[in-house]
Amino acid sequence: MSYVNRKKKYVATYKEIIIGFFAFSIILVVLYPKDSLYKEVLNEESNYDITMLYLKNMLKNDPSNETLMLAVAKQSIKADKRDLSFRLLSLLKNSHDINIKKEAYLTSYKIAKQDYFYFKEKRNKTKEKELYAQMQTLFHTIVTKHYYPRQNSEPYYKDALLLNATESAYILTKEQLEQKPNSIEVLKNAFYLSYKLKHYEEAIEYLEKLESLDTKQTKKYLDEHYFVLLQTSSYNEAESYMQNKAQSSLYWREKLAEFYLAKKEYKKAANIYMTLFEKAQTKHEQRELWLKAIATLLSGNKQKDAARLGYKYQNYFFFDKRARVALLKLYISANDLQKAKQLSRKILKTKKRGE
Repeated sequence: MSYVNRKKKYVATYKEIIIGFFAFSIILVVLYPKDSLYKEVLNEESNYDITMLYLKNMLKNDPSNETLMLAVAKQSIKADKRDLSFRLLSLLKNSHDINIKKEAYLTSYKIAKQDYFYFKEKRNKTKEKELYAQMQTLFHTIVTKHYYPRQNSEPYYKDALLLNATESAYILTKEQLEQKPNSIEVLKNAFYLSYKLKHYEEAIEYLEKLESLDTKQTKKYLDEHYFVLLQTSSYNEAESYMQNKAQSSLYWREKLAEFYLAKKEYKKAANIYMTLFEKAQTKHEQRELWLKAIATLLSGNKQKDAARLGYKYQNYFFFDKRARVALLKLYISANDLQKAKQLSRKILKTKKRGE
């Protein structure tokens, strides 16, 4: 975190600055040609006041020289004349030279950021709020116009979070993905930002990539995927998507059944459970899915359909005590007393034989 350096170790008198300026200028003119002199002035680090006086004098002779204006603005920051720097940079933001314009925005943002943290530390809420808004405006332009150095966008991403600039953060994240397309961390950021910005199709694309890359958390991504789908798609779109996925995914078959159940399409939900029944690896799993399908039909007051499904697999599950009890209750609730009697007699005969 950087702060504005508001204190100077030594402040020269105006007379000393003028004398030093002329002495410095004479030496430079004697020793260097014009181009070398200009470069030397820009590299001067010992006395920013003298350097700035020289640059301002050069600017008087060439007032349209934007490169000089930018140099004066940058030296003004070093000389702690930040207001002057900011005024010059405001003019340069309208430059037709894209490089000058870019530097003007970047330098203006740097000043605003330093001042923001300075006044934040001083607990000046009015200035802090003012500078925060100023940073947001400058930052939006810098990112949307791509004025920032693309090879080093990470600090700008952090600033986007600081400024609650979701749109800018998403632009930066997508750019990071171009460089690191399989980065799990960047893909996570891309998903959350795209969802926040309501770019739902893109959000689902990021989730699908995460599902395949971060296999330890596949279930988590699938659950988020299902949630996004329900929140953002129409009934037909969600159904079509899940039906397509269900052809090769047990997870999506289960979710499709839940989807139909939530929509009170009980027969469709029961059919999905019975499809899963056919794919189950153990008889225990089959029993649970069969009972779930029956319970689903009963939830929709479809007792007769439930009874028919129960009776279809009665012999298959006959020696399963839990299945027999469930069937007896089912036949009674469906008012199918004939089936209930037949099952009861069969159970008694089996007990007598000690089976």
